[in-house]
Amino acid sequence: MDKVRAITKGSQIIDQIYWELLNILKSKSVQTEISLANFIKRRAKKLGAQGMAFPPIVSFGVSAVEIHHKPSNKKINKNNFLMLDFGVKVSQYCSDFTRTLFLGRPNSFHEKIYNIVLNAQRKSIRLVAIGKFGDEIDFAARHIINQAGYGKFYIHGTGHGVGKKIHELPNFKPNSGDVVKKNDIVTVEPGIYLPKKFGIRIEDMVWVKNKPKILSKIPTDFKSMIIK
Repeated sequence: MDKVRAITKGSQIIDQIYWELLNILKSKSVQTEISLANFIKRRAKKLGAQGMAFPPIVSFGVSAVEIHHKPSNKKINKNNFLMLDFGVKVSQYCSDFTRTLFLGRPNSFHEKIYNIVLNAQRKSIRLVAIGKFGDEIDFAARHIINQAGYGKFYIHGTGHGVGKKIHELPNFKPNSGDVVKKNDIVTVEPGIYLPKKFGIRIEDMVWVKNKPKILSKIPTDFKSMIIK
């Protein structure tokens, strides 16, 4: 199986797991970060993945301020964000995906920060094209977050290539001269991490064609992220 087909299949498996996770969260059953992470791993295998591309990141509330949080026995409650960051391997190829849900009733501040990240992601995705430099794509997202006043809380690059390794070229970060090539599959994943509050990251894989093609079918608008 070639790279594009394998990673597309991985994205389909991710989407299926995501919808199943939503059903679990809507059921109001008691869950922890670890129980959800274990569910992701079990379902990935059942749905045909060779395994995980990296250990699933499930982080609730303030835990999501830590970018690569290791899931704990922390209970998933209400009135904060829940970050789900995971990917699978299909035919040796990795995939990557993040959504940040809100459990309960968000306030205007929650929505504001989420939409800053979303606008940054959308802007960068529109720029993903053959011949673009990594720092151009990074700047598009970073500029929006900086202009909103949250630049110091954006503490990682905007994306990277995916392939047989989870992190490959091109890198989307400041001063990156990496060039985007045809048929690259890249991530676009800006975030804001507010100490003692929460973290938000939105990540999609994008296939570089004449126009960027987002592989996931999962929505990103804020309303779709709310689980009451």
